[in-house]
Amino acid sequence: MAVTFLILPLSVAAAGKGGKPDLSKLPLPVARPVDFTKEVYPLLKESCFKCHGAEKQKGKYRMDTREGAFKVTDDYGPAIKPAHSEESAVIHMVCGLIDEMLMPPPSDKPGQSEKLTAEQVGILRAWIDQGAVWPEGPIQEFVKPVTFEADMKPLFTSACGACHTGSAAKGSFAIDDAAAVIKGGANYPKVVVPGDPKKSSLLTIIAGKDEDLPAPEKHKLAPKQIELVEQWIRQGAK
Repeated sequence: MAVTFLILPLSVAAAGKGGKPDLSKLPLPVARPVDFTKEVYPLLKESCFKCHGAEKQKGKYRMDTREGAFKVTDDYGPAIKPAHSEESAVIHMVCGLIDEMLMPPPSDKPGQSEKLTAEQVGILRAWIDQGAVWPEGPIQEFVKPVTFEADMKPLFTSACGACHTGSAAKGSFAIDDAAAVIKGGANYPKVVVPGDPKKSSLLTIIAGKDEDLPAPEKHKLAPKQIELVEQWIRQGAK
């Protein structure tokens, strides 16, 4: 999902009385220390860098560098104001407090442009309120562990639970636990090969491309959901 931040003069663009955003609508910051490398940078990378990274800077705003992310001019409000998330234009936009400037912008393509959750906004707010520390030099890549209980079970239950749970699961394919998913069904044994997405036919199924199924399109998940399943398999399907 791509977030397009166009930093407008808050005195002109902000909603609410007197041109000021209604701060009562802001989700609260999370009540804990926030890790920039493990939580904030991955969120910015996923949500912002496609439109505000090294290759493209919509609105002349770049967010993959500290200098770019903290851009402040005489005419525009601060994108990120350390220790003051409530005065940071980025926070106003992801919360939809600036008229017609909700970021990420709405999209009719599922999984392509999703509004940040209250938890995600809370993480960004807490990071800014805690000083918006951005380490010097290259940011070490952090790969979030993907597990069945925390990530796959909620996804599979929501997307597949109506047909693939318990002893009555269609095709004998159940999503009740990791072992059942890896085992596969009567006609599709071993749909997941832990550590090897290329050999895992489950990805073909949830991409809606398995023509052996009666209605392959009904098994199609959103791109971000497919990406999460692929990460789970690549990490060993645990």
